[in-house]
Amino acid sequence: MTTQPPTRPAYPLPDSGTLSVAAQTALNASHQAAYRLGRVMAVVAAAAVRDILTGHDHEAAFDAAGVELTETADGSLQATGWYWTAAGEQHTFAEAIGEREASWSVSGMNEWTSYLDDSNRDVWHPLCTEALDRDGCPAYRLDLAKAAALPID
Repeated sequence: MTTQPPTRPAYPLPDSGTLSVAAQTALNASHQAAYRLGRVMAVVAAAAVRDILTGHDHEAAFDAAGVELTETADGSLQATGWYWTAAGEQHTFAEAIGEREASWSVSGMNEWTSYLDDSNRDVWHPLCTEALDRDGCPAYRLDLAKAAALPID
């Protein structure tokens, strides 16, 4: 059996310059989207703490200045239910609103904080100070005022 040389390419492709520009454009858009997601989710985390401590009363005063987030094995962040006041005192949401409500609230908050991960570490990590590890997981104190000040667009 003899082999015949192909008479045409196996499939058409854009020229390498066009393909290179498209790949770079897609990568840039992906990075920009990840950074925007990081900014928005950091603001959402700050809003969630406010809502937890004020019962969703956006005009009510509250004293939280930082919230504890741990880094999971997949690199995403999860709230632990601990927060710090401006005076540096550490408290739990359970102390403020009760165990059951705090459990539901932290679970709801974690639906959003899990979007803070390695893909947008450059956004959230500068807003944090390292805290003591929790059960072998890296822990951070997210500065709520800095998070709330991020642009969301």
